[in-house]
Order: sequence, then C-alpha cells, then structure tokens
Amino acid sequence: MSFLLFLLLSSFDLESVKSEPNLERRAELALQNANDAIDRAKQYEADSQYDKLHQAVIEVQQSVELCQESLEATGKDPRRNTKQFKKVEMRIHLLTRRVRGFEDEVSIEDKPVVHKVAERLDEINDEIVSGIFSKKKKAPQP
Repeated sequence: MSFLLFLLLSSFDLESVKSEPNLERRAELALQNANDAIDRAKQYEADSQYDKLHQAVIEVQQSVELCQESLEATGKDPRRNTKQFKKVEMRIHLLTRRVRGFEDEVSIEDKPVVHKVAERLDEINDEIVSGIFSKKKKAPQP
C-alpha cells in the first residue's frame, strides 16, 4: 500500500511540474525535482526500500527529460541563448555526478538501474552541448 502511495505522490510532483505553463520555469522546476529525487533515492537506500529507490532514480531521468523537452518547446536557439542553455547543461552535469556517486554507494543489484539513468543523463547533456556548439542547419534547397 505504501508503495502505491509513493508512486502517486512522486508522480504528482512531476505532474505538477508538467502543468507549469511557463516552459523555462518548467525546465527549472524539473531540474529541482530531479535533485530532490536523488535525495529521496539516497534516503530509500539507507532505509533499504529498494523499490522506492528504483522509482526515485527513474524520476530523476524523467525530470531531466522533461527539462530537455521544455527547453526545446520554447523554440529558442541554443546558440543564441547560450547563457540559459549553459546553465541547464551545468546543472545536468552536476546531477549526473551525483547519480554516478550514488551508483558507487548502492548494492550490486541496484547498480544497473542507477547506471542506466546516469548514461541517459550523459546523453541529454551531450545533446544540449551539441545544440549550443553546432552550426545552424541550412534549410534544404528545392
């Protein structure tokens, strides 16, 4: 019963972030939620609540993906808004470091879940950096 309650509460947090109409604010809240989810995961690991730990780690990934989607939905060019995108990139990098550190702390059974999330965060971070430094794509000529 408490596991279901946790799922409802954690998804409610992420759902409330998704309902934020301001896309830039939604991206910020999503990163904040990811940071909170890492803290919860560490607490669940200390309390030996491994199902909740897995859900919290997955919520980290979902939150960072929501942040990325929200930034893309703004329609802003990362090359022209480097300050905003660089700030997000740096925060995702810090989140990735926290997840990698947490990966070292968890039991061998929990490492694959945490590792998969860390890898996905790296991918998202690389995509954001590529957007900042890549050249603008030219429209195809008819």
